[in-house]
Amino acid sequence: MLKFSEMLHSKFHQKFELEEIYPKAFFSIFLNKGRLSKWSSYIDKYLVFKNQLNNRLKEMIDIIHITDQSNTIYTSEIKKILNAPILVTCHDLIAIRQAKNEFKEAPKTTQTGKLLQSWILKSLKGADYFACDSNQTLKDLNRLIPNSSKRSEIIHLGTDLREHNHPIREVTALPNFDPRKENFIMHVGSSAWYKNRKAVFRSFKKARTILPKKNLKLVLVGPGAQKEELDDQISNWIKANPNAIFSFKNLPENTLGELYNYAKALVFPSYIEGFGWPPMEAAVRGCQIITTRTGAIPDLLGNFAKYVEVKNQSSIDQSVQELLRSPKSKRNAMSLPTHEDCRKQYFDLYEQMMAN
Repeated sequence: MLKFSEMLHSKFHQKFELEEIYPKAFFSIFLNKGRLSKWSSYIDKYLVFKNQLNNRLKEMIDIIHITDQSNTIYTSEIKKILNAPILVTCHDLIAIRQAKNEFKEAPKTTQTGKLLQSWILKSLKGADYFACDSNQTLKDLNRLIPNSSKRSEIIHLGTDLREHNHPIREVTALPNFDPRKENFIMHVGSSAWYKNRKAVFRSFKKARTILPKKNLKLVLVGPGAQKEELDDQISNWIKANPNAIFSFKNLPENTLGELYNYAKALVFPSYIEGFGWPPMEAAVRGCQIITTRTGAIPDLLGNFAKYVEVKNQSSIDQSVQELLRSPKSKRNAMSLPTHEDCRKQYFDLYEQMMAN
């Protein structure tokens, strides 16, 4: 959620100054391979940064905003030193729920992972107020921390992936792929289990088989297909069709926007989301969306999106094929909360908390 922190910090507020503090890489610079990389990052985050934070908290501070729920492990240290209210933004509570074995589809959490998520949940209880990205996350929070219902609210994230919000720049060329000339569907996101990219690969293969004349391509904005996402049949099919799937990482926003402009659809059948940023970005570009009712997606998109059942592969397959047969590939762009809308709600909340 670095993008979220950058968005908040990019505007100065007349009544207060914003200063961002976060763990810097130290041990992880030297120990950056294999399991050592993970543990060195933990040392930087939970031990080295603790001293930096303690020194910073000795200065005058009116409010602490922890911009991601995973960093609430610092709340007890903050409370020891500083008598200032703590606001936590909860983007999602997926990892905590996964550690509690609430998802049958998820891989098992390791023992150390369970200890970490238990620590985070215990630390969450020390916050004074919570802002959640969606009704989905708010419900999860209020269930896991029952006394949080009167000190929590929803503040939707904003999206500004619109042509008039960005200076005109040349779109970065994509290797061996021209979105203006290709017929393609796309997925934006990681290969994490809850993204359910397995369903995307299956529906894509089915569409290619049933509608061969469409010469459909699949664009992944994120990592390429991972072994754990594929069964033998899909894996063999991908090997036999090496020019059917393209993956691109770290795209600039104007290039991502161009993909949304020309894609037949964003296929986003997640099991669960905290917010669900890609469907929002697609909607403001008028891109067709096939997705599930999770995160803030139904809250904000309403009937704009085509909803499918996450465990019903045939409904996903059918939705993709129906869209490909339709002569319409674009819709009128949807108006959604912007970064500025999100900032204003947070800045208003800061003022309310400091006034109490």
